Amino acid sequence: MRKGTLWFAAAAVAVLTAFGGAAFAEGLKVAVIDVNKVLNESEAGKDAKKKMEARYEELKKKIDVKNEEAKKLKDDLDKQKILLGKEKLKEREEALKGKIDELRRLTQESEKEMQNRQGEITREILKVIETRLDKYVADEKIDLVLEKSAGVIHSNPSLDITAKVLELVNKEKPGAK
Repeated sequence: MRKGTLWFAAAAVAVLTAFGGAAFAEGLKVAVIDVNKVLNESEAGKDAKKKMEARYEELKKKIDVKNEEAKKLKDDLDKQKILLGKEKLKEREEALKGKIDELRRLTQESEKEMQNRQGEITREILKVIETRLDKYVADEKIDLVLEKSAGVIHSNPSLDITAKVLELVNKEKPGAK
C-alpha cells in the first residue's frame, strides 16, 4: 500500500510537470511538510506526551499492585499445597484464577484506554496543525503541499515549511480554533 502511494505521488508530479507545460510548471508553488515532526515537537504535542506518560504510570502502578497480589497468592498456594485439604486447595486455586483474570482484564482495559487517548489527543493536535497549515498555504498561495512521509524521496530544503507551520502551531492558544 505504501509503495502504491509512493508511485502514485511520483506519477502525479511527473504528469503535472510533463503534460502541464512549462508555463504551468513554473507557476506551480509546491511545499513539503513533515507533519510527524510538527506533531512531536509542538508544545501541544509535548504536553500531550507528558499527560500520556503520566497516565501510563498510573495504570502501570495499578497493574503492578494486582500482579503482586496474584504472585503472592500463587506463592502462598505453592507453599501450602500439601497442607491444604482438597476443598481449601480448590478454593484458593479459584481465588488465584480470579486474580489472574482480573489482572488480564485490567491490562486489556488499560491498553485500550491508552490507545483511545492517544488517538483522541493526536486528532485534536492534527486539527490545530491542519488549521494552521491551511492558513499558511492560503497566505503564501501554495498550490501543492506534500507530506514527507507519504512518498517524498527528495526535496529542496527551501520547499520545507515544517518549521514555519510548527511556529504557527506553537502560537495557537490551547482551546482556541
